[in-house]
Amino acid sequence: MVTMQQVADHARVSISTVSFVVNDTKPVTPETRERVLQAIDALGYRRNTMARALASRRSHVLALIYPLIEQRNHHAFVSAAATAAREHGYSLVLWPLHSDEVSTEIASLIQAGSADGVLLMEVQLEDERVTRLREAEAPFVLIGRTRELDGIDYVDIDFERSTEMAVNDLARLGHRDFSLVLEDLSETPLAGYAPPLRTEETFRAVIAERGFNGEVFRVPHRAPEISALTDRILREAPRTTAIISMHDEASLALVSTLPHRGIRVPQDMSIVTIAMSTAIAELMNPALTSYEAPGWELGRAAAEALIARLEGRDGPTVQTLLACSLREGQTVGAPRASRSATAPA
Repeated sequence: MVTMQQVADHARVSISTVSFVVNDTKPVTPETRERVLQAIDALGYRRNTMARALASRRSHVLALIYPLIEQRNHHAFVSAAATAAREHGYSLVLWPLHSDEVSTEIASLIQAGSADGVLLMEVQLEDERVTRLREAEAPFVLIGRTRELDGIDYVDIDFERSTEMAVNDLARLGHRDFSLVLEDLSETPLAGYAPPLRTEETFRAVIAERGFNGEVFRVPHRAPEISALTDRILREAPRTTAIISMHDEASLALVSTLPHRGIRVPQDMSIVTIAMSTAIAELMNPALTSYEAPGWELGRAAAEALIARLEGRDGPTVQTLLACSLREGQTVGAPRASRSATAPA
């Protein structure tokens, strides 16, 4: 791979001068600029991207912004967005931000010409990043949804429909007593993260409408609380026959811990997951029944929607919802009876 230093050596200038030309950050004499461009052309230094950027004053880069936080898996979304960007002649860069960097970084990203547009992940119901992008009049598409969506392009998992599907599928087998397990993000930068909030709201509404019993368990990403979850459910919701989980670590802990409490899966307890990594679900014993997130489809749709805006293609606001699809595992069965397990000591 040709480096910036090689370009500098070929043009007989400093590496900082090459950087000034490439990033257009400081003025350079026309003669020096021409030598640098000739060196870039001769050596093929990022030729396609750089030539277009220098000619059009556009970077042909899309920035995918997400919070710098553990326990997040973006692989399918990122891979699909990167593939779609490449097919349209763009590059995708990952741009992780700490929560305290939002105000200073989010608008300057576009204003400085580092990227032409933004894909925004891990969206919260009230999201300051969206406000900053709108103030900067920056092109952006959400992978997720805020509370107010008027005039905003977004793609998202239909968590409402996916949650309703999970309850209804289990109900058809005879389940009437449910527990919902969610991430507790209250002490993290994602305290307002929309998916758990939407899922809980839908779960409570469906349970009430159908006349079922339902409890909600919020679990942080800490080992003691995850390890204690099985006993919490048996103690606080002893009649539960079906667990719906949107918390990967908790799902794994339940499958491994329940048999040690005399609860067989799925004979005594059914477990389904929503938006869990399919690869992890299939590695469990028994393999977890899961509602698979359409990450690839949404990542591609988001990138294509943003590119359409950048290239001036007219069209209505893109607002796409896709439900998860059921992937059969071995953790669902008909309930034997409503359980009345004794709370563990």
